[in-house]
Amino acid sequence: MRTRSAAEAKSLPPIETLSQRQQRGMDCVHCGITLTPATALDLGPRKIKRLDYTTRWYPRACTSHGKGQS
Repeated sequence: MRTRSAAEAKSLPPIETLSQRQQRGMDCVHCGITLTPATALDLGPRKIKRLDYTTRWYPRACTSHGKGQS
């Protein structure tokens, strides 16, 4: 699995608009395609706050979107 820089991965859809599979990193956050270890691109951890609880989210994208094709 490859990683992107923070600047490259800034533009993500709002987490509320994503399916559970996209939120869990099983599907691409942009197009929803199912990811494998060979096709997944780690976009880096993000902090999200729900009510009084802060947790981390680990979004992933497919290689097409990792090349800047969103």
